Amino acid sequence: MSSESSGRTAIAAYRALPALSGWGYLFATSLGRLPLSIVPLAILTLATSATGSIAVGGFASAAAALGEAIGAPVGGALSDRFGQRKVLMTGVVLNVSVILAFTLMIGQAPDALAVLFAGLAGLTLPQVGPLSRVRWLAMSRDDLSAAFAFEGVIDEIVYIIGPALVGIVAVVINPWAALVMGAVLIAVFVTQFALHRTASLVPRRRSKNEEETEPDDGVDRPQGALRTALMVMILTGMLAMGVFFGATQTGLTAFAEASGLGASGALLYSVMAVGSAVTTVAMVALPETIGPWTRWILSALGLLVGAVGIMLAPNVWVLVPVAVLAGVFQGPLLLTIYSVAGTLARPGRAGALMTLAGSGVVLGIGVGAALAGSVAAVAGSTGAFAIVVGATVLLTLLGVIAATAQRIRGAGPAPAAS
Repeated sequence: MSSESSGRTAIAAYRALPALSGWGYLFATSLGRLPLSIVPLAILTLATSATGSIAVGGFASAAAALGEAIGAPVGGALSDRFGQRKVLMTGVVLNVSVILAFTLMIGQAPDALAVLFAGLAGLTLPQVGPLSRVRWLAMSRDDLSAAFAFEGVIDEIVYIIGPALVGIVAVVINPWAALVMGAVLIAVFVTQFALHRTASLVPRRRSKNEEETEPDDGVDRPQGALRTALMVMILTGMLAMGVFFGATQTGLTAFAEASGLGASGALLYSVMAVGSAVTTVAMVALPETIGPWTRWILSALGLLVGAVGIMLAPNVWVLVPVAVLAGVFQGPLLLTIYSVAGTLARPGRAGALMTLAGSGVVLGIGVGAALAGSVAAVAGSTGAFAIVVGATVLLTLLGVIAATAQRIRGAGPAPAAS
């Protein structure tokens, strides 16, 4: 990072983003990822309504999540090889077609076929968020802290607004309208994102011979076994973050029901998201002397304290402030993991790494929700929150192990995207 950029204020760092990408890009990347939170829930809602079976709805939603977890890294690798524009536009055509087919067939075709198409909808869902982070890597590494913070806040907002939109549209119009809304957003804003000029800035994957002669891009990356180990740490960390999210959502739902608060679990979870968004924005103001592993470990420890507080909370009045505390560290930890991943991504291979990291979160959410749901059925919300605590312990250990590994190998910590 240049001394000039390191001396800027946080506000100046954020002001640099529109100059780098243009306001149209910020608009497209924000609305283009909204379907990621709309489509899976809309599939669940429509399948349940059309078939009258929550089991079919659950299978369809699970198929969509599994399809996304598989399709995202495949799409990322293909975008590295053939370019984001081609892969994204292909995804738009395929995904919109599959969604419309699912909408028309659900309740009419055999349930197994509908579940298959739900899986295809997840498989072809364009991954705007991870690919947007790849573009920021190509646009300017001096502004990565602000860019990744912006990405993190948009992710938080999307996962609050998306489910709310599905609920409102499904009630006011019809469940099928919520899914069609997702298809329209994909057709319009993912297309805008795909065609934006910044797509041409992302380097493509080269052959081994070409990579040997490729000029150095100026980024000091760990190499060999250390790089491989750090990548495993990142992917495991993303999986643990997903487990944290999924188990927390399930645990808060169980807590709300047991406390006579009805279906307010989602509202309790949104409290965490608000705190997360605020601290994520503020991360750009942290000095570079606080390295990535220190940020990882401290954020994970803060998340652990919040998770323990949530598990031990006797009532909602105690739970809300400790949930806010957990949220304060949730966004910064996710931002730090993505930032470290950015320092390991080689030119022409960032798409595969970023989408694989995103898939880890998606898969972890499913695993966390399933585990917490099974435990909550026996031990209530306390049991579900024990899964949350376990995920934060793992995240803390991963940070300590990664920092120790770098120190032992004599390599300085991977530079944070600040």
